Amino acid sequence: MNNKAIGRRIQLYRHKLGMTQAQLAEKLDVSAKYVSSIERGISNTSLNKLEQISETLGVSVTALISDCDNTSTNYADSEISTLIKDWSIEQKELLIDFIHSLDNFFKK
Repeated sequence: MNNKAIGRRIQLYRHKLGMTQAQLAEKLDVSAKYVSSIERGISNTSLNKLEQISETLGVSVTALISDCDNTSTNYADSEISTLIKDWSIEQKELLIDFIHSLDNFFKK
């Protein structure tokens, strides 16, 4: 599992709730520094703590860890989908154009 990807997911769902790291830490009975280190992918977290985090954020553990294996071909697919879910058509078109530009750059 990629700790950075899991941390980004936790941060994403926390932000969607308008919750600070300190507020999440208080609900989990841990320090804000610990939450920060999880979100930055520096600290591992136990399955029990992941369950607490998922319950607090109102998402499943699967939502936090799915496609977080950076050896898998579907790495980050659901994270990208979640991030752009509420984007306008115009924003998605810009993203597609950007991805095509990146793809052309990487093929050189």
